[in-house]
Amino acid sequence: MRIDPPLPAVFTRADAARAGLSRHQVTQRLVNGRWRQLQRGAFCLAHAWEQASPEQRHALLAGGVLLTRRDPGPQALSHVTAAVMHGLPVSDRLLDTVWLTGANGSGRSTRYGRQLRREVAELATADVVVRQGLPVTRLARTVADCLRHLDLAESVSIADAALHAGLSADDRLRLDHVVRVLDGQASWPYARAALRALPLVDARRESALESRSAVTMLTHGLPPAEPQARIFDAAGSFVGRVDFLWRRQGVVGEADGAMKYRGEDTVRVIRAEKDRQARLEELGLVVVRWDWRHLAGDPPELVARLWSALRRGDGSAFRGLVA
Repeated sequence: MRIDPPLPAVFTRADAARAGLSRHQVTQRLVNGRWRQLQRGAFCLAHAWEQASPEQRHALLAGGVLLTRRDPGPQALSHVTAAVMHGLPVSDRLLDTVWLTGANGSGRSTRYGRQLRREVAELATADVVVRQGLPVTRLARTVADCLRHLDLAESVSIADAALHAGLSADDRLRLDHVVRVLDGQASWPYARAALRALPLVDARRESALESRSAVTMLTHGLPPAEPQARIFDAAGSFVGRVDFLWRRQGVVGEADGAMKYRGEDTVRVIRAEKDRQARLEELGLVVVRWDWRHLAGDPPELVARLWSALRRGDGSAFRGLVA
């Protein structure tokens, strides 16, 4: 079988024909698994799918949806799919379904099997940007839509990441941008859910694990913590920036995501973390560490660990400074 001619990342039979492949050659590639069908009539190279991350596979599925839909009026990838296209954290369990918003159609939400969910809502030209060559709802609209439709752990993680990225970006997203979009969606489905989620959003959090941990804490009645607090010793020397601080109880919380320990410097990073924890404890702080595993359960182990630490902690024993 000869080498394929150049084809887009996601393509149709018509694209293959324009590239010079016959109907028989197309069928051959599908039968022998050289190509993968994404949607009826939309394909990608099998090796591209196999080498793709879950997020990249979702983007391929989204491209297949747009190539094969024939809905009237403007439409754009939205909600979970738009979050993926903007590089925001989305749980793998949500990546099987592509979200699409169209300005025309009957009803507000339609599911097409497991693979597609189409929302019907206003979609102004200003609400749409292009990502990887595909129409996607702009960042503020994407965050607002996710705050309305997704559960707290998912929506707050997405919103935190979008706002945190804006802290250093030239084209920065601010919370008031999202609030402005939600004001315009006040009569839309699940608007109240977004209003409940909004107070939990915090741009200072630096990872999805931190965001999900914060939601877990608040939903289980733990007192609010200061995120990303800077700790100094009594002489003013910097000790470290901690993920969570309960100042009154003298407790520090550290969310240990896997990314922190990847690469050739894993041993160095672990040693540095141990030294840092020892310095925090020398200042009179109780340090609690956790990872993704400890968010599971009912109640999660994280909750039990933190309540235990908060009961035995003593803020008056802290011999340092916070900034």
